[in-house]
Amino acid sequence: MVNNVHPFLDAFAKGKINSLNIDMDFDKISVAISSRNEVDPVEIIFEDVKAFYYIDHDLKSELDLSNENLNVVSYDDLGFGEFTAAKHSETDDIFVSIPNFAVNINDSSLYIDANKIRINDRAFNVR
Repeated sequence: MVNNVHPFLDAFAKGKINSLNIDMDFDKISVAISSRNEVDPVEIIFEDVKAFYYIDHDLKSELDLSNENLNVVSYDDLGFGEFTAAKHSETDDIFVSIPNFAVNINDSSLYIDANKIRINDRAFNVR
């Protein structure tokens, strides 16, 4: 079942992001994408999100990804490397996550550690 998510994600390559919503109260990140193959925007929802990391080469004052060009949404069951938050003091616990999704937007990347993904109401458990 996990491998079945790749063809669905590949269909959104080179689309345009209409909106991005990060809702950590419900552990969700949703991305609405317009693709050349679909008339209506498609909503991809990452569910049971444990962590996310946004890497941008142009550091802007705020995260605004609407109307941006999407390069690709990738999934890797082994992950895209280990990510950790910067350690503030010796007494802080270190949280390490291994993001299994990468959303590449222009020259930036959004890495997401999620257990489920929903594409237009079709659900995939990936962990």
